[in-house]
Amino acid sequence: MATLGVITNPTAGSGRGARRGKEALAALAGGGHRLIDLSRGSWAASYEAAMAHRRQIDALVVVGGDGMAHLGLQVCSERKLPLGIIAVGSGDDIACALGLPRHDIAGAVARIEAGLRGESVRVDVGKVTGGGVEEPARPRYFGAVLSAGIDAAVASYARTITHPRGPMKYKVATFREIPRFRPYGVRLKADGREWTQLCTLVAVANAPIFGGGLIITPDASVTDGKLDLVLADAMSKMDILRMFPKLRDGSHVSDPRVRIVRVEEAVISPDPSGAPMPPAFADGELVGATPLTVKVAAKALTVLGGTAQ
Repeated sequence: MATLGVITNPTAGSGRGARRGKEALAALAGGGHRLIDLSRGSWAASYEAAMAHRRQIDALVVVGGDGMAHLGLQVCSERKLPLGIIAVGSGDDIACALGLPRHDIAGAVARIEAGLRGESVRVDVGKVTGGGVEEPARPRYFGAVLSAGIDAAVASYARTITHPRGPMKYKVATFREIPRFRPYGVRLKADGREWTQLCTLVAVANAPIFGGGLIITPDASVTDGKLDLVLADAMSKMDILRMFPKLRDGSHVSDPRVRIVRVEEAVISPDPSGAPMPPAFADGELVGATPLTVKVAAKALTVLGGTAQ
């Protein structure tokens, strides 16, 4: 029997989060485990509760979408505490990258049980530092993608949308943000190189997907000890409209204006040569204003039942 800290999101999905949370708690209890409910009604309060209890539990289990998985990363990354994910959100990009079930509570609990018996995987996470990183989690860890260009502006608006859900909300946000777009002035430093450019898209990827299944960089891996710095040069609004649909299959990477640089560390800073950069987002959650330093924390997270390659 294990002692499991559990965080659910009862306010998500117009009541669906509460129902799924109860189902998950019942399924975990069915395994004979001692459960400590660390849900506190807000992301920050649940994070603080989990941090306060992390030495009293054998694993942390989060129930929800990428926001809940992102919360779990803050508690478990670069610590011995393993993370279990019951993915029941609208996107679940982190769970997909880790080879975990989606919208299958019984299947997810079975993977957690297997993980407690030793079937776990060690994966990389991104680690973000800088004066602009939002409290309470500093440094900030991410599992999928950090966005700092038009992708961040889209994520910022998408997180305010309750309908539609899933990938459709990113389409709505994209069509809202593109008419407002001006190329961002960005200063970049990556693995010893430094340069300035005008950018449309700026992202640092630990995993291939973001935004509910969009493929930002097809070859990214959560086990290779590297991050993918993805840059798109300044584009017209019409070119952006043409580029975004290509994110569905990753074909945007063949565009000569898109560059992918494999790095262990990148520093992203605003530059007055273009429009001000939006605050950065990671895993759909607000991280904070640039300048930011993003490093890979290799094999920093243990995931129960994960099958990532």
